[in-house]
Order: sequence, then C-alpha cells, then structure tokens
Amino acid sequence: MLPLGHLAFAYIWYAGYAAVGTHRLPARAALVPLAIGSQFPDLVDKPLAYIEVLRYGRSLAHSLFTFAICSIAVWWVARRLHGRWADGTLPERLRIATPAAFAVGYLSHLLGDTYRSLLAGDLWAARFLLYPLFPMPTSAGDDIAPWIRLLQIYQDMETHPQLELIAVALVVFVGLRVRRYWKQAHVDRA
Repeated sequence: MLPLGHLAFAYIWYAGYAAVGTHRLPARAALVPLAIGSQFPDLVDKPLAYIEVLRYGRSLAHSLFTFAICSIAVWWVARRLHGRWADGTLPERLRIATPAAFAVGYLSHLLGDTYRSLLAGDLWAARFLLYPLFPMPTSAGDDIAPWIRLLQIYQDMETHPQLELIAVALVVFVGLRVRRYWKQAHVDRA
C-alpha cells in the first residue's frame, strides 16, 4: 500500500473504532497521531533499508513486536502527561486521543501491507510481522531512495492503486462532517 492508501485505510478503521467505542466523530485531535501511526512503519524501515542499516524495507518497524513496544511507549507517555493541561484544551484532547489513534493507525498499516497475503493463505509473505524471528529478503526497491520512488508514483494520481479506498475515506470523512453539522443544526433549532 502507498502512503495515501495507508492514511485512507487508517481513517476508515479509526472511524469504525470511534463509532463502536465512543459513538463520536473521529476527533480532529486524533487525526494527527492517526496519520503518524499510519505512516510510521514506512518512515522508519524504508529510509533505514535505503541506507543499508536494514536488509529489507519491511522489517523492524513492520514487526508486531515493534508495534507493541511503540504503542505501549505512546500510551505510557500519554499517562505520564496526565494532569498537565486543563480538560477540554487541545493539548489535553490530543493527549487522550493519541494512544488509541496511533495504535489504530500503526496496526492498520500492518494490516494494509499483509491482508492480501493473509487472505490468500500465504503466511510466509507476511513473515516480516514477526521480525526478527524470520530472515528477511533484500528488496530491489530499497536501492531507490524512498522519496524518489514516491515522487515517481505520485506524478500521476489517476493510476494510484488505492484510489477507490481514498475515495471511500473521503466520502466517510465528508459524510461524518455533514452528519455532525446536521445534528448540530437540529439541536440549535430545538
């Protein structure tokens, strides 16, 4: 999956999580850690593979072990910051929203990179989820700077492989905003 596809996929998962968990619209404060979580594995692994610190662009940060460590660390930091800001302020809303949003974004990234292999029953293709327990291949794509690869891919958005997913995420985003506006307008009239 490409970055915008990961972001769209994460937003859809987070909207579902928020609907089931809190029945509230995904908060604006949650969108930043959600976006960071949705890109985090590639932001770590792709550059490290390019400079040959890692052998493969899906290894260290694409591991479920790293996901668990990072998610616990984000939760721990958020807990340590409890009481620093007044209730309802942006920093406090961000502190509350960050652990779940980051974890959902991160986990959706891993799922986005593996769902096809898992559905096909090809567990070996998803072995990077258990890095460092399994050996990783060397990827030819890691010889190209990740930012150059992205510039080449995003020159023509019409050929983006997750264009439909991005469109669905936009429809969900706009739909939730219209729903919120509609509800607020009815409350104001009453």
